[in-house]
Amino acid sequence: MSPTKLRIHTYGESVLKKKAHPVPSVTDEIRQYLDAMVEAMRSNKGAGLAANQVGLDQRILVVEYEHTVYKLVNPDIIQKSGDIEFEEGCLSFPGLYFKVKRAEKLWVDFLDEQGRRRTIQTQGVLSVIVQHEVDHLNGVLFIDRIPFPMKLKYFKQLQDIQKESKAHEHLQKSSQ
Repeated sequence: MSPTKLRIHTYGESVLKKKAHPVPSVTDEIRQYLDAMVEAMRSNKGAGLAANQVGLDQRILVVEYEHTVYKLVNPDIIQKSGDIEFEEGCLSFPGLYFKVKRAEKLWVDFLDEQGRRRTIQTQGVLSVIVQHEVDHLNGVLFIDRIPFPMKLKYFKQLQDIQKESKAHEHLQKSSQ
C-alpha cells in the first residue's frame, strides 16, 4: 500500500480487530507512512490515528494535540495512574461518541521517527488519545470499553457502519 493512498477503515473491517506487528526498525518507508498518517488524520479531522486504521500491520500511531504532533513507533504503555472519563469519537466509527473511562496519566516508551528510544508522560486528553490509539494497535476498539446496554442503544448505527464497511472491503478485494 502506498503512503499516498491511505484510507480510513471503518467498523466491521477485519483489520481493526487484528493486533499490529512491531516495527523492526524505523526506515524511510516508516517515516513516509507516519507523514501520510498525519495528513490522513488531519484531512479527516481526527486527533489521533493508528496504523491499522489505514490498513497497515505496523505498531505506529500519530496524535496531534495542542498544536504538537506526536509520532510513536512501537508504543508501549509502561505505567498508568488515576482515572478520567472522556467522551471519545473515532474515525473508524463516523458520527459516534461514547464516554470511556481511562487512565488519567500515562508513561509511554516508544521509538521516535529517527529510531531513538523515548519515554513521554501524558495526562488528561492527550493521555486519552494515546490510550485510544494504542488500543487500536492491540485490536481493541473503543466500543469494547463501553457497557453492553450502551452498545445495544447504538446497535442500529453500528450495524449501518458495519454494512457500509463490508461493502467497501468487498469492493477493495474485487478490484485487486
